[in-house]
Amino acid sequence: MSIRVFSVVLVASLLAALMPASAEILPTPPGWQIERAVLVNRHGVRSPTAPNDQLDKYSSTPWPTWQVEPGFLSPRGEELMRLMGGYYRVLYGGRGLVQADDCPTAGTVAAWTDLSQRTRTSGAALLAGMYPRCANLPLRNQANFTVPDPLFNPQPTASCAMDLTANRAAIMARLGGSFAAAKRDYATSLSMMQSVLCPSDATRGAGGGSCGEAGMPNSIVGGTEDGVRLSGPFGFASTAAENFLMQAAEGLPKDQVAWGRLAHDAALRELLTLHQLDQDLTQKTKPIAQQRGSNLLSLIGAILVNGHSFPGHAATGQPVRLGFLVGHESNIHNLAALLNLTWQIPGFLPGEASPGGALAFEQFREVRSEKRYVRIAYYAQTLDEMRRRAPLDYRDPPGMVQVALPACSGELVNNACPLDTFLKIVKEAVDPGCVTATGGNY
Repeated sequence: MSIRVFSVVLVASLLAALMPASAEILPTPPGWQIERAVLVNRHGVRSPTAPNDQLDKYSSTPWPTWQVEPGFLSPRGEELMRLMGGYYRVLYGGRGLVQADDCPTAGTVAAWTDLSQRTRTSGAALLAGMYPRCANLPLRNQANFTVPDPLFNPQPTASCAMDLTANRAAIMARLGGSFAAAKRDYATSLSMMQSVLCPSDATRGAGGGSCGEAGMPNSIVGGTEDGVRLSGPFGFASTAAENFLMQAAEGLPKDQVAWGRLAHDAALRELLTLHQLDQDLTQKTKPIAQQRGSNLLSLIGAILVNGHSFPGHAATGQPVRLGFLVGHESNIHNLAALLNLTWQIPGFLPGEASPGGALAFEQFREVRSEKRYVRIAYYAQTLDEMRRRAPLDYRDPPGMVQVALPACSGELVNNACPLDTFLKIVKEAVDPGCVTATGGNY
């Protein structure tokens, strides 16, 4: 046994000895070894993507000013991502996947990010949190910043048209032909949002627009980044709810989150149902999820089979063992829709892709049979942990939960899906016309 391997085993043993019985929520099954993990991360806490002069049009009180540009990761968000990176070293180092006591072997730990500042900075923070004194962890992203990365923001092609009219029709079919039923079902949440944005029955926003976009028609329009988006009261309510979540995760005092108009976190979660509806319609409607998620899901399958398939990775040398694909909540929701996944982290809604959270695809090998299996998990700090900037370790882990894969329910072994079956499920879920060379092959 080499000194490096012995050190990893020793550290893992010490960590296990210190770990309380309840902390290892997702243990490695006896006789199994973890071989690879691919984590699809949402970026961390960011400022609102729209500038204040746009947001102020539809709220009676001006929105607070962040100390970073619109849509940028905040310093607090960067710190929270470093904390998650430190925990991943504890988690995956303790499992023996990566080095827990030293810099990782070159090429075995990698991150590929989307092109925005919030994703690139989040990826860098994850790596810095894992290995703060290691210089062999270059951050990778597409070199050409003039075109979108096809993994995180795929664009229409001849074989994957992403037709707005067809996608709008698919969403409207799920709505029953109009927004009438949604307006009834979400009447309480919409009323609460209106009272937060426009207290005392204000009708005009500070910037001159209709407060809360009340009276404006709900519609489905083309989006520059997300393919389609909601416009009107549902659309602005979704944006506002997510901005309130970011304020809370940023650690703002209670009297500053949503201008102090939310009595408790349950009220915030009620408003976030409007954002979840938006994401469900615009990212989880099947043809949209296939158009926007097929390339990413296909790549995940390819990486699990061969770590050299990780984006930007050399065909020689060590394969990636732990890889981070850092994008947006829309990317996680696309994958969730394609595989019919859901989860819940304490304090958040079911299936919520919270800031800094990650959908993890973990591959294990059963030593005796040499069979390989895939287990899915979701890792994310709770809102309370974000507010407190809580240190994370085995005794105080982030939120973590195993995620069921319904399509594999009849073949599970130790709650994990056989790799071959998982790859078949992936192939059945994706639209092959929307998989480019970037998506990899297996």
